[in-house]
Amino acid sequence: MKTGLNHAVRVTVAALSIVLGLGAAVPAAAQCPGDIIPTGNVNGNDLAELLATWGTSGQGTVVTDLNGDGIVNGADLGIVLSGWGPCSPVIASIVPNTGTTLGGTPITITGNYFSGPATVTLGGVPATNVQVLSATTITALTPSAPAGAVDVLVIVGSDPITISNGFTFADLSGDVQAWGAGTASTGNPNYGQSIVPADLGPCTAIAAGHWHTIAVRNDGSVKAWGAGTTNTGTSDNYGQSIVPADLGPCTAIAGGGLHTIALRTDGTVRAWGAGTTNTGSYPNYGQSIVPADLGPCTAIAGGFSHTVALRTDGTVRAWGFNVNGQCNIPADLGPCTAIAAGDWHTIAVRNDGSVRAWGYNEFGQCNIPADLGPCTAVDGGYLHTISLAIGGTVRAWGYNGNGECSVPSDLGPCTAVAAGDRFSVALRADGTVRAWGRNFHGQCTIPSDLGPCSAIAGGAFHTVAIQR
Repeated sequence: MKTGLNHAVRVTVAALSIVLGLGAAVPAAAQCPGDIIPTGNVNGNDLAELLATWGTSGQGTVVTDLNGDGIVNGADLGIVLSGWGPCSPVIASIVPNTGTTLGGTPITITGNYFSGPATVTLGGVPATNVQVLSATTITALTPSAPAGAVDVLVIVGSDPITISNGFTFADLSGDVQAWGAGTASTGNPNYGQSIVPADLGPCTAIAAGHWHTIAVRNDGSVKAWGAGTTNTGTSDNYGQSIVPADLGPCTAIAGGGLHTIALRTDGTVRAWGAGTTNTGSYPNYGQSIVPADLGPCTAIAGGFSHTVALRTDGTVRAWGFNVNGQCNIPADLGPCTAIAAGDWHTIAVRNDGSVRAWGYNEFGQCNIPADLGPCTAVDGGYLHTISLAIGGTVRAWGYNGNGECSVPSDLGPCTAVAAGDRFSVALRADGTVRAWGRNFHGQCTIPSDLGPCSAIAGGAFHTVAIQR
């Protein structure tokens, strides 16, 4: 909405239109005509620049020739005066423009002239965690909605912008595929974690622990397989694959080293496997003892022996093994939009898109690159960290002895990332999966018949995907 142009100046614009033979006043358009010196405001500096080149014509491109008629004259002056004041916000893209009907898809809205508070609604339903990161970037999490294309309404300050059919909600559930270690069941590291149960059916979410796999089926029920289908307390069998009978429907799951975490539809968190007691010795560090005062959450993550949760107010909690300080939440962390856990470190994406990490840091896995920029997602491996920046660029840092931090130069934009034990996985925008790093068990060898996917996860030596 234009402000700062008083009535007297508006009358002058009308008079100039008559005296100089201009047409109707030109409204602000996508490129904010009149903002000659790009500041987000059309003001005296732009007017001075225009007057300095008055009458210029015929010799190359003149930025003050706003209407492109080959001469700087009254027509260009009319554009400057009619656009006087703050530039109206514009939207160039919404990435991704497709997401699950379950909601929670991180979207990035790019454009220009974003300032002040913003709201985003998709099909009339408000998005959550809306953040104006800069004059060109807004991020948000989609709500749940029925399948289909919907209009996206963005209000920046008091300026509404509607993008018709700007986002499509889709049923992204599908069959689970897994490869790498565990295509047989013969013991460490092969516990059958890559043998997908024949009766599993379509799923909406997946996760991988070190030697087990977890999935959320279409009805919200959880199934797990691999290590921990018994609870002997030995040989990596701590019951991490024995889903509690009273768990109820869930929206998300996470795998730790020897434990499993679930986020129920009411936002409460459950955990089982190693760490249901806290003896202070391997592997029981209380990582499966959910704090009584945790409250409702929106995301969960599991390290080898610690658990992390993102509460609905954006604060982060962590518990379990803490020798490296991975459960000590930085006092200045502030509200966050995403979390992840490596084996011995913890990562979070703050509301402004910046990334923080803490815990074990021998190989620099907690040292955030200075030029990283705002991100939408992160994950942690054994000794490395991987991130997904706004726009889909993937970065990784930390231990790189197997090339796990060497992101392929031809990877292209991605929609999700995952980290395993010394390997990395990315879901590209076209639905194809790429993996790189340690490949002793074939975890980085993508099945030739995989097809487009909607989700990925990395265990210690295996990879999991939902083929949509």
